[in-house]
Amino acid sequence: MIDAASPQETIVAIEIIRKAGAVAIFALLFGGVLWASPIMAQCFESSAWTEADQLFHRDPHWIGADGAFSVDLGGNRTLWLFADTWIDPTGRRARKNGRMIRNSVAIQTGTDPSNATIEYFWATADDDQPDAFFTRPDDRWYWPGHGLRVGERLVLFFNRLRSSTGGLGFESDGWNAVMIMNPDDEPSNWRMNWLRSPSNRLGIIVGFAGVLRWGEHIYALGSQDPVKSHPIFAARWKVEEVRRGNLMAPEWWSGPDVGWVADASMTARWPLFENGQTELTIHRDEVTQQFLVVHTKGFGKADVMMRAAPELTGPWSAPRLLFRPPEYHEPDIMIYAAKSHPQLSGSDLVLTYATNTFDFGEHLSNPLSYYPHFVRLARCK
Repeated sequence: MIDAASPQETIVAIEIIRKAGAVAIFALLFGGVLWASPIMAQCFESSAWTEADQLFHRDPHWIGADGAFSVDLGGNRTLWLFADTWIDPTGRRARKNGRMIRNSVAIQTGTDPSNATIEYFWATADDDQPDAFFTRPDDRWYWPGHGLRVGERLVLFFNRLRSSTGGLGFESDGWNAVMIMNPDDEPSNWRMNWLRSPSNRLGIIVGFAGVLRWGEHIYALGSQDPVKSHPIFAARWKVEEVRRGNLMAPEWWSGPDVGWVADASMTARWPLFENGQTELTIHRDEVTQQFLVVHTKGFGKADVMMRAAPELTGPWSAPRLLFRPPEYHEPDIMIYAAKSHPQLSGSDLVLTYATNTFDFGEHLSNPLSYYPHFVRLARCK
């Protein structure tokens, strides 16, 4: 199947090449889909990586979760951040014995997930039952977003949630961030400082759609809740301000005619692109010198997609098919939360996506449901 550029894209591509004084052919092969794009000079072949999936099936107590953001801690260590998580206190790997907690973390040692080791961490409640690793003394719960290490410290972003009577039974209540003062220690010994965050007038879930350091700034992306088109916005801070834990004065991207504006400004925010997802990742691809965004497209049955841009602020390409999960045709399937993990090895680029089901009975009985799944991408020869 060939998914070629539109006539308008072709005209733009020719103009870009003409102005650059070069002649090039750009093609992208994604699992049998040939993509000619004026923006993404890239070529990947994608495949399910079942050997790496076993990383998340080795613990007798930790028996499934979604979310699965990852943060490079250095020293061949990766922090995994999970949202709702099943814990079986009996160690029998049975969800009927288990308890679902709001979040958990893990430390992976070794960069190749197919042969790395992993250790999971969660808290224990007053009744000696498993509890969320990240909690605060309120009636909200916290799903980890993305984060990054800034020198000797680690900053993590969270989607703050509350119960609701409509939709899926919950809604976003804003965002928070926490600073880990000693990220080289075991997570159970972490010293955590919750940081002040500015008012969230526009309902943007900052840091839940990718965080990265580029140049002198740290950028945090977020979608606008509950806008169903999921426009993706960008905030930024000076690196030193983030290291100090000062997130109160972000600048926001407000379009090419305005640029970056202070948080106090009433200038309307300008999305980097529309039709994103609540969860996604962004990273800089050193081979092509482009920014790549990975996310799913669809609700229930969904595909893994990729966008590209020469600059963080765009222009961003339309999302194009990268991988169709093998679970796509299963009844009652939910596929979501696709992300890239550029610090991992074993392939040219490593991705994950999450699966769930609309049938709760299946959720309890299917041992392969409700886990992150790995995808490996190989650059075309």
